[in-house]
Amino acid sequence: MTIHHLFPSVRAVRARLSPRLAIPATIPATIPPAPRHPPVHIPLCDPGPDALACEHLRARGQFLARQEDWEQLATEIATAEAERRLTPGLRSAASMLAEGARRDVTAAIAEAINRGQPREVQATVASLDPLLAEMPACPVIAQIVATVHVETARAWRAADDATAPATDRLKAFARHMATATRLNDRFDPFEHQSPLWAVVRCAVLEADPAPRDRVADDFEDLIDLDPGNPWHMWQFGKALRPTRFGSWEQLDAQARRTAARTGDLWGSGGYAWIYLGALCKEAGAFSRLDAELFVEGLHDILTRHPTQDMANRMAALIGHTLGGPTPTGSTRRRVADCLGWIAQDHLRELHPEIWAKVPERQTGGTPHHRAAHPGEARALDCLAEFYAPALDTGRRLHFGPDGMRMIKED
Repeated sequence: MTIHHLFPSVRAVRARLSPRLAIPATIPATIPPAPRHPPVHIPLCDPGPDALACEHLRARGQFLARQEDWEQLATEIATAEAERRLTPGLRSAASMLAEGARRDVTAAIAEAINRGQPREVQATVASLDPLLAEMPACPVIAQIVATVHVETARAWRAADDATAPATDRLKAFARHMATATRLNDRFDPFEHQSPLWAVVRCAVLEADPAPRDRVADDFEDLIDLDPGNPWHMWQFGKALRPTRFGSWEQLDAQARRTAARTGDLWGSGGYAWIYLGALCKEAGAFSRLDAELFVEGLHDILTRHPTQDMANRMAALIGHTLGGPTPTGSTRRRVADCLGWIAQDHLRELHPEIWAKVPERQTGGTPHHRAAHPGEARALDCLAEFYAPALDTGRRLHFGPDGMRMIKED
């Protein structure tokens, strides 16, 4: 029985993954090269279940906003939040609904900023004021409006000089963050048992005059409210970098503290999630990383969430973002080598969208985009690079429902 019979809904991906398979220049173009088996064979699942679930929730939120059915939207978001409902990729369902509800407004704001039209931006944001006035006590609606202000502030900050003068952009950033902060002060996350409001509280740290004094407390509150959502820990790690609101010493201390506080759910996974957030932005975080504790955390994450979404995510982060050529015996090499057991023990199919969205590798390596999907190409290149010694001897890498196998070519 072939893998096509085992997975009839998943097409197999076959790609030549190394320059060694290119046609030598000395061979005339009229003479085709001898047929070769592709070195990597893995089923493809695109889109994956998490991508489908997230888009379904966003579309639902967008639909209710377009229908101006704000009461139903608020009810669905509040219910999802109260249940701490998560997507297959452990994203907050409430957050996805709220993101969809904002989608038309934030798209219009981004377009107006790109065109350098501040009055149109202000008019779009102000269009939410009647909604807030109509439902002033609704924490869900207020959170949507506050997040629009946060996103508008960030969009102004990220705009270039051709869009508006730097002083005007900084003023716009401060103005929108101030509005978000005022709304945040009206709705206490613990009083409303709302991780969404705790996210806003962490977001407005960017405009706080002393963010280092608050960053640990605010993110700990967020994680306490929603410990099953690992992306809060990821964002905490990003915020603890020295270039943000922390230091490498504080990063390590908070990673250990978070692992202890979330151990019932994640084992040592909290340590790994915190560090992943930092490592994917700055390689300097390797200087304080306890490699063995980090690896233990990866095992705990994949043991507790043995899904193909998580397997692809960890393989992509470890193999692509943090992997590649590294010094022998280094902490980074110890981490990069984890791709071997992640692929062998956990990876069974490829989710290209996950690979496409992980951060780029910080050092070394040149991407080869031979496949139709950039995430697919990134994944296949990464696996071919890691297993190059075996592939160079004429073996093929085969992923199936029973795991990974090395097959000797005939």
